[in-house]
Amino acid sequence: MNRNNEKAVRTLSFFLCGIFLVVICGLYGAISALNAAAQFKDNLLFVLYELLFPASVITALFAALLWSRKGDRMYRAYAFSAMVLGVLYLAVMPGLSAPDELSHYSTAYRISSNMMLEDPLIRPAGLTAVRAVDYPLEDMNGVKTPLVPDDEESVPEVLGNPVKQTTYRAVKDWDKRYAFSTKPVASAIPDVHTTPVFYLPQAIGFSIARALGLGTMGLLFLGKFLNLCCYVALTALAVRTTPLGKGWFAAAGLLPMSVSLAASLSYDAGLIGTVFLFTALIFKLAYGAEEIRARELFALCALAALFGPCKLVYAPLILLLWLVPARVFGGGGKKLLCFLILLLSLIAAVLAVNADVLEAYFFPAVAEQAGNASADMRHAGFTAAELFSHPLFTLRMLLNSLSACILTWGGEMIGTKLGNLDPLLGASGLQTLFFALGLFCLTVADSDGETVRILVPGTRAARRAAREREESERAAASAEALPETGTSAVETGAEEAAQAEERAQAETETALDVVSQQAAAGEVLTAPLGEHVAEAAETLREAEAAVAAQAAASEAVSAAEEADENALPHYIEVGVPGRIARLFAFLVGALSFFGVLGAMLLAWTSRDAVWIEGVQGRYFLPLLPVFLFSLQSRMLQSRLPFKRLVPYGFVILNLCVGIRIFALAVLRV
Repeated sequence: MNRNNEKAVRTLSFFLCGIFLVVICGLYGAISALNAAAQFKDNLLFVLYELLFPASVITALFAALLWSRKGDRMYRAYAFSAMVLGVLYLAVMPGLSAPDELSHYSTAYRISSNMMLEDPLIRPAGLTAVRAVDYPLEDMNGVKTPLVPDDEESVPEVLGNPVKQTTYRAVKDWDKRYAFSTKPVASAIPDVHTTPVFYLPQAIGFSIARALGLGTMGLLFLGKFLNLCCYVALTALAVRTTPLGKGWFAAAGLLPMSVSLAASLSYDAGLIGTVFLFTALIFKLAYGAEEIRARELFALCALAALFGPCKLVYAPLILLLWLVPARVFGGGGKKLLCFLILLLSLIAAVLAVNADVLEAYFFPAVAEQAGNASADMRHAGFTAAELFSHPLFTLRMLLNSLSACILTWGGEMIGTKLGNLDPLLGASGLQTLFFALGLFCLTVADSDGETVRILVPGTRAARRAAREREESERAAASAEALPETGTSAVETGAEEAAQAEERAQAETETALDVVSQQAAAGEVLTAPLGEHVAEAAETLREAEAAVAAQAAASEAVSAAEEADENALPHYIEVGVPGRIARLFAFLVGALSFFGVLGAMLLAWTSRDAVWIEGVQGRYFLPLLPVFLFSLQSRMLQSRLPFKRLVPYGFVILNLCVGIRIFALAVLRV
């Protein structure tokens, strides 16, 4: 009890410091908002901050209450934190500010038109059809609306790219400036050709807004909000599913880059959530399950079929299935069969969605002739055959990239450049350092070493054995019962066997005494006496056999009771990953990591480049829980509950990052 009180005192100070830090950052943001309102003579900027600052403090208070509670309901605290932070980023970074969000917007719009049974294209041009009221979002040529040619701007810009002080005023006055019109006009923005599943939340939001007659801002908000809800649902389910390392998934899901992508139209939200849930389900089977169920295998196949076609570089993660012990599958042969089913599901999905892309990678001349090569592939200067035939050049490019860009990728993964890689809007250097330290703390072991137990539904074999035993007991119940005494035949047989053993033992001892006396006197043993000894010995053997049968029956009853317990839902201890498992997970993660580099070397890097071009830190977010799993060690230990403190610290840091983004954006012209 004293240890728990001491730990509560230490963690209480941490939670209070977090709330105090938000207040200090809020005062800094208030100065910037007042300065911007006075400089640009726009009181809207300070009015918006009057909503942002109290909301941040209230969020910090609720987060402290949720993350300070012990128990296995961490997913609830995570779901609240991720949802509120997502709305925060949605508010401070409006418009189409995320990486490649214009293309994601166009793709979601096209799918939305298909949902509403409308023609998604303007024919014969073949361009995406959008409402006239939504066209000004693009502003690619400086024309704000096609219906009013004189309404132009000197510098073309996309709303929210970049985010600045005029962005907030434009969002507020959008419906006043542009008349509502559902007339379809052509949009020249290219869409994304990948699996449409990750665009369903955004498309549903667009469809609802169009059906309700909402304007452009309502359309954007619903599309982003439903994408955020999908992300929170997937990642919270991953936190709930995994039996170990809940803090890994929670912390990775609360990084600024993760939450800002979730609050956009990017398919990265669904991709990150899907990979997280796949990894969590693997961990559950490996360290918190007694056997695999059909629905779990189906879930693994479905998740792999979703993220594989979207980003093939994450396909090596299916190798994590080999972390699961063979007993969970019912044997090594069944384990191999399940892996083959998972692999075939992935391959089928990839071929169904990305056949043209794979052709362009490995047969560029044929793809160019057929018109299947994308703009990115036409920009690339290498082919797969060249890279395979020059391994030293490929190795040199990898080493140059690691030495020059590894820290940049790490910072981008955390969130130093949010929006469309905007170097001004994101986490500061000090905030990024604190995020990195938090991730490091998640690799420190808990010195208390408390055992974690989870509830499992029981095994099929135990349930089958219990049913068979119940049927046999019901069939033999009438024969075994003794009405006159009310005792069972097993109990009566045990008593008779014990009495027979005592009589046989006494008779044998008497006979042996007589034999010993006759032998000492030099007398000859008589035949009747020999027969008596033989009969006594036989009786003794029968009694011993009866006792052995009774012991076997008792063991059978104990085994039956244990089978009953295994047949019903019960708690089991969560396994501890060993060194071999951690090393294997690291190798799998490294395979995907270098797969990302290889893909960008093949599809984006020009021939005169010194290192691999086009790599962004957000590509490594889905791999973060795998690397945190592989870096676990008992060498460093602490009595602090980092699995709860680190996610809470990330919530506080995100609130400070959101305040910083708004404070810088309102001063940006």
